[in-house]
Amino acid sequence: MYIVQAKPLSQIWLKASVIGSIWASIEIILGSFLHNLKIPLSGMVLSFISVWLLIAFLQLWKENGIIWKAGLICALMKSISPSAFILGPMIGIFTEALLLELFIFLLGKNLLGFMIGGSFAVLSSIIHKLVSLLILYGFDFIKILSDLYLFSAKQIDLEKLKPSSLIILIVIIYIVAGMTAAVAGYITGRRYLNNASVKSKSISLNSRNLFSEVKMNQPYSVFFLSVNLISIIAILLLLNYDYLLPAIFSSVIYIGFCIWKYKKSLSRLKKFSFWISFIIITIAAAFLWNGFSNGAFFSTTGLIIGLKMNARAIILVIGFASISVELKNPVIKSVLYNKGFANLYQALSLAFSALPFFLSNLSLKGRNNTETALKSLLSQAENLLRIFENEHQKRARVVIITGEIQQGKTTFTERIVSDLSDEKIKIEGFLSKGINYEGKRTGFNLVDIRSSEEMELCSDKKYETKVKLGNFYFNNDAIIFGNKILSSENIQKTDLIVIDEIGPLELKGLGWSNSIEVLIGKFSIPQLWVVRKKLVEKMSRRWNIGDAYIFDISDSSITDVEIKIRELISDISKEHKR
Repeated sequence: MYIVQAKPLSQIWLKASVIGSIWASIEIILGSFLHNLKIPLSGMVLSFISVWLLIAFLQLWKENGIIWKAGLICALMKSISPSAFILGPMIGIFTEALLLELFIFLLGKNLLGFMIGGSFAVLSSIIHKLVSLLILYGFDFIKILSDLYLFSAKQIDLEKLKPSSLIILIVIIYIVAGMTAAVAGYITGRRYLNNASVKSKSISLNSRNLFSEVKMNQPYSVFFLSVNLISIIAILLLLNYDYLLPAIFSSVIYIGFCIWKYKKSLSRLKKFSFWISFIIITIAAAFLWNGFSNGAFFSTTGLIIGLKMNARAIILVIGFASISVELKNPVIKSVLYNKGFANLYQALSLAFSALPFFLSNLSLKGRNNTETALKSLLSQAENLLRIFENEHQKRARVVIITGEIQQGKTTFTERIVSDLSDEKIKIEGFLSKGINYEGKRTGFNLVDIRSSEEMELCSDKKYETKVKLGNFYFNNDAIIFGNKILSSENIQKTDLIVIDEIGPLELKGLGWSNSIEVLIGKFSIPQLWVVRKKLVEKMSRRWNIGDAYIFDISDSSITDVEIKIRELISDISKEHKR
């Protein structure tokens, strides 16, 4: 036996997960509120509140790097947003955090550093908006805005006011707002520290990790992610170089592909506000392109340019919405954990567990003023940190049986299950028994340990409607059956959970992945996993488990494994009696 030691999450990541969960809750609730009411300057309002919140937290927790870590967690939590278009908000949130962190690092944790950092963080919201518009409509958008400004200034007799003066005025407003938010955050944090007696509600956590949860009926593809990126770039190049017919032909094909593959990619195009913008930009381009310089009130060239700008916007809206779907691919998400981002993955798991509480308890209709509400959040944050520290110590006890393919791992496990069952140890779970035909492995049957009920899990027979992995096609009914065996209601009074086996399907976020996530989050019941040798390290750190006890069947005995399992069951029993 050897042990893969659990890597405890550092204090800074625990605190960042607290801040990130609260920040994400505010972004989701307040962001939806401002968006639905079409309130002007909603981006600045959100940035103002974010800076206020983050600076207040910096009075409580002063670790370097905590802001950008919280920003990364908050941005990734936006990936569960019901909106089809998530890239923009995710980039905006992370940019705010980076700028705030940067200037505080350069100028220090003092009021000046907070004010300068806050000003750039809030200013980034309008810069982000302008960059987004440039990406959507291209640099022709700048000319139309300039012509529109000159036309408006002429109508109200403000021709002496240069566009640069208006830009400077807007920048000053955003800078002042950022500085004000920083000062407010500093005062709120200091007042809380001087009188930390604010009452807060008891916090309950949710074991579901919405970030890693995968919809079985949603097919993901790295190939299609590449297709989206290449298609968007190609169509934009054709539009930029005025190859209109090829651009139209390519756009029709690409839009048709997105309608077929990503139904939600059209959600933004269904909004009335989008088509209002479409009409305004087209008319503005047609009437303002020549700036009335030739006495003409209409320009065919301007009309074509306006239509090109809107075509570009439609392609990008649909394309980025489609890319947003593919970015939820569990293969991409698993990179967070399997490529050295374990701290981030674990912090996200904790942050998501607190998100439902804050979403249900934050209110925009409360009687308290903003400062009092933020003080309450600071109090809740301290409570949440203590809960996270306790939850993080409650790691699932996992014994892993490993060996090479077809070396006898299931037979080895079956013997252990039989011996422990004879000792009246209550066991739930399943075994995956191989199916052989003429000396060849042709599939696996899933066997419920308690009822002995069997169902074909996978086969080498080709089925177009089934998920293919390696040489086998997996039966979705068997996946549902296996997850039902592992469901919370089935394992309430169990001493041991057996999962045979955990492999590449689970690494992709499929198979038993979601059930394992719940079992680890809600229960401390010892688990026995069967994992092929080359996947042991990845599996032992794929989920937020404690020390993993690894037994290779080539040099470990059944007795060795049984002794360890009895020891873990005994430890749990003693903890429950305390």
